[in-house]
Amino acid sequence: MSLNGYHGSEEDILLSIEDRIAWITFNRPETLNAFGPAQFHRLADLLDGVSVNPDVGVVVLTGNGRAFSAGGDVREFTKKGLVDTGVYALRAMTSIRSCRKPVIAMVNGIAVGGGNELVIAADLAIAARSARLGQAGTMIGACPVLGGTNVLPLQIGEKRAKQIVFFSEKVSAQQAFEWGWVNEVVDDVDLKSTTREWAQRLLALHPQALQIAKAGSNVWWNHSYDTMVNGLDMIAMGVPAESVDEGRDAFMEKRPADYSRWR
Repeated sequence: MSLNGYHGSEEDILLSIEDRIAWITFNRPETLNAFGPAQFHRLADLLDGVSVNPDVGVVVLTGNGRAFSAGGDVREFTKKGLVDTGVYALRAMTSIRSCRKPVIAMVNGIAVGGGNELVIAADLAIAARSARLGQAGTMIGACPVLGGTNVLPLQIGEKRAKQIVFFSEKVSAQQAFEWGWVNEVVDDVDLKSTTREWAQRLLALHPQALQIAKAGSNVWWNHSYDTMVNGLDMIAMGVPAESVDEGRDAFMEKRPADYSRWR
């Protein structure tokens, strides 16, 4: 798959449907399931497809390997790549919220940056005890405007969310649970069975009533949509391209970034 110069494969994100549960698995373990524009585009397409599939009643998002998702693929972090990733990520986040079926994030490992914003966008989230959640944008010249700055404060409180976003912090799954970031934390070996149990409970409910309940519960997400679009515009217009290069290079070279030229 080629998308405006960005390349991906159908194998990057897998779909399987079992007993009316659609399992969508991020399948780039060698990159900690990082996303570029092509991967976000495929995720949105898959979500839009299962939304209208009568054989699907619940959707589960998860990752292959030791990560749920490390967020944006830093290797594609040029200024253009950063903006393009944001545009396609917004489509994927919107597809989660507009999906007619409940979407559960099964957080099997680290969920950072855009990966964490997928958790934020999901209707429900169940995390493995070993998982960690957080943001990384301010370290590398990005900003989590697709959930981190606008929806996460509604879930865990403004001061906590600002601390996570400003300092690019990560917290344990247990801390995320206590703050209201995820619905349940379980031992790693119990993650899939617990998620399946939650999905089966949802499948037993009235489907149209559940769809209406989801649409109504999206009210604060819908109010936040304009801030997401504005945030992407601000990144496009306000972040110097060279500073993005410095953030990317520092990350790849495992050294502190030097942003003194842009103060």
